[in-house]
Amino acid sequence: MAQKMIDSNIDKNTKKEVEELFYSESNMKYLEKIITDIELGKVKLVEHDLIEE
Repeated sequence: MAQKMIDSNIDKNTKKEVEELFYSESNMKYLEKIITDIELGKVKLVEHDLIEE
């Protein structure tokens, strides 16, 4: 039971850390640049085959 509670807390903390990284100012600027490059045609999007395991 104690191990399950510890694992649960780790999962919550990891999710929060990932969320904070995703919404960080530097990542938002990076994503905005990618979107701009796509809209301007500087980047070509290529579909790839689905990898199934």
